[in-house]
Amino acid sequence: MWGVDMKDILIIVFATLTVCFALSYMLVLKQSIKLKKDISKLFIENTLLQEYVDLTKSTKTKEDSDESIHKENFIKFLSDSRDWAFSYIESVQKGLTKFVSDVDADVSHFDEYGDALSMSRPDYPSMKNISKAYKELKTLLPDDEIK
Repeated sequence: MWGVDMKDILIIVFATLTVCFALSYMLVLKQSIKLKKDISKLFIENTLLQEYVDLTKSTKTKEDSDESIHKENFIKFLSDSRDWAFSYIESVQKGLTKFVSDVDADVSHFDEYGDALSMSRPDYPSMKNISKAYKELKTLLPDDEIK
């Protein structure tokens, strides 16, 4: 009828299918290349982010470590200061106690008999001041140290 043979139809169908297959293959190949580029880009970004996270962690750990060292040093400073203050207070109290035990009898004697001898002693005003200062100094000692 139209003069078209069955072989010609099959060749046209196969040629059309071959062209469609080739076009589909080219499109898939193009998408595959694009996906490879995207995956490579994501891999690089992931690597960079991981390095940033590691760097941030190490910096934070270092800061925490530095802060911890500063806290430890401050606590040591407080402890050393407290120990020094207690030893200083003890040594001052021992010195005051020794002074009180050495001078107490003389000051008591002056307080008791000083007024009677005031005319014959030129150092009476000085001894009066020393006696007053001694009594004020003695109040600085704890009650159990005085006895």
